[in-house]
Amino acid sequence: MADEIPTGGQYVELSPPAPRTTAGTVEVWEFFWYGDPHSYAIEPTVRRWAGMQTGVTFVRVPAPFGGPWDAHARLHFALEALAHADTETMRAVYEAVQHEGKRLAEPDEQADFLARLGVDRARYLAVLNSFGVQGQLAAAKAQARRAGVQGVPTFLVNGKYRTDLKTAGSPADLVRVVERLVAMARTR
Repeated sequence: MADEIPTGGQYVELSPPAPRTTAGTVEVWEFFWYGDPHSYAIEPTVRRWAGMQTGVTFVRVPAPFGGPWDAHARLHFALEALAHADTETMRAVYEAVQHEGKRLAEPDEQADFLARLGVDRARYLAVLNSFGVQGQLAAAKAQARRAGVQGVPTFLVNGKYRTDLKTAGSPADLVRVVERLVAMARTR
């Protein structure tokens, strides 16, 4: 894990910064979990905010902290691989977990649920257990560990600045802090 430089405020600065995956833009990673009510509540605001940004690469990363967290991370990475990680599908997964009491922790339960949304069941199960999805899960774990992610939602800006709901204070403040960190990243 990187050292944390106190900022006296609503974010921490990581030293050294966590590795980035893109160059030439400001990179914002959102660590989330389908089982977290705060991630669910902030999702529409974050989606709108991300859609209005220019020169920002926005990456949603399912936080892999073991157990159901990993199951949901594999689900998300498989949906990305199948080009089904769109807003409607993500919202349906959130709704199923948050309001319908579905755990979506087991592969067959996930596949049955996603089939009702138009995702091919057999292809989903094949991709879910693929080397690519397992590699993405391992990479997400490593990035979360390096960045010191301890809960969700957590945002990492340019691998250097980390903020979360606890540090920022409120969901509205969290988005404002991310905006400020993006502005800082553009000038540094």
